[in-house]
Amino acid sequence: MENDVYEILEELEEIVDRGTKIPMTGKVLVDDTQIFELIDRMRASLPEEIREAQRVLYERQKIVDEAKAEADHILERAKSYVEKMAGENEVTKQAQTYAEDLVRQAQGYAKEVKIGAVQYTDELLQQVEKSVAETLKSLHQNREELRTLAKRDQSGKKAEPTE
Repeated sequence: MENDVYEILEELEEIVDRGTKIPMTGKVLVDDTQIFELIDRMRASLPEEIREAQRVLYERQKIVDEAKAEADHILERAKSYVEKMAGENEVTKQAQTYAEDLVRQAQGYAKEVKIGAVQYTDELLQQVEKSVAETLKSLHQNREELRTLAKRDQSGKKAEPTE
């Protein structure tokens, strides 16, 4: 995904580098069809990064759901244990203490997993955001350069004397 965008940018640089140099202007003539094709390919590769971000969000939710299911399972085990021991007073107190410990452990585990998943997702989304921002910035700069070249070419044609 990210490599595709960088490869396209390298192709764009090659096209500009291989373009016909206009003497004494510092300008380069390039085939706009090739440039527009590269821009289209770059646009097509951007949604992959967005889909990757969505996949990361899905995975994070899956991890959180699994942690919650594990916590629920531990809770059910604790409740079952408490009900089993409810007949005897001392055993009931021990079971209740054990069940409360299990619940605290499950809640702590679920919280740790959720925090880890959120941090992991945030880091991945930050990377995707940075990549998309860099790509858009580069694309904007390239478009500005093309516009500047086109304006200079147009103004150069108007300034030439007619024979």
